[in-house]
Amino acid sequence: MSNATIAFFSIGKGESENSDAFLHLGFPDGRWMLAIADGVGSAKFGGQAARLAVEVCRESGSALSIREIFAVVDDRIAEAAGDSHGQWSTTLSLCVFHNGQAHVGHVGDARIYHIRGAGLLTRTHDQTEVERLIEEGVLTRERAQRYPRKHVLLSSMNGGGDYQLEESTFGLQPGDRVLLASDGFYKKVLKREIVGWSIACEEVDEFVDTLKGMLMTRGVVDDATVLCAQIPVRA
Repeated sequence: MSNATIAFFSIGKGESENSDAFLHLGFPDGRWMLAIADGVGSAKFGGQAARLAVEVCRESGSALSIREIFAVVDDRIAEAAGDSHGQWSTTLSLCVFHNGQAHVGHVGDARIYHIRGAGLLTRTHDQTEVERLIEEGVLTRERAQRYPRKHVLLSSMNGGGDYQLEESTFGLQPGDRVLLASDGFYKKVLKREIVGWSIACEEVDEFVDTLKGMLMTRGVVDDATVLCAQIPVRA
């Protein structure tokens, strides 16, 4: 991954502070880390929590395991929150590339998409109330669109130690793209559209710029961030 190509954008929904934070960071041993955090809108200090989570990833990503990184993030949020516990809350999804493998850590409802040719796999699970009801058969996908609590998270990084960390690993091939996105983006742009433009755009910069243009045309109603890495093709 030492020659990985990275492209990104982050757009706030208006004059208020953008509550999304992200990073892409390479390490001397050839590993790369991508991370995205989306401050919870109902939390007064959601944006601060998101930026703190990303800063912890930046500081400790080269020395700690994914599980340890999330534990430190939660501890640091608890320390920062102090008496404001419950008002600091963020999602956090990260992906570490090394030796042809992608290692994922995920809490919340940001998404990590794995694109290969004409295929796209979602490598994370939305930890939301509505998604659980769909899985349990209580709601259909169609009815879920009208569900009034579809934005309610069941797990987040809030300093309480009660987050549900999901970890997974998948293989990478030259030319693959891994895309991290906050919900302000993926609720406006469909997966089939993402795949279609990935096929059409040879360069990752063009691909991400096209996705940004689609989002802007449709209207930004929530903070939206996209971070995409393309695995280098061997000469």
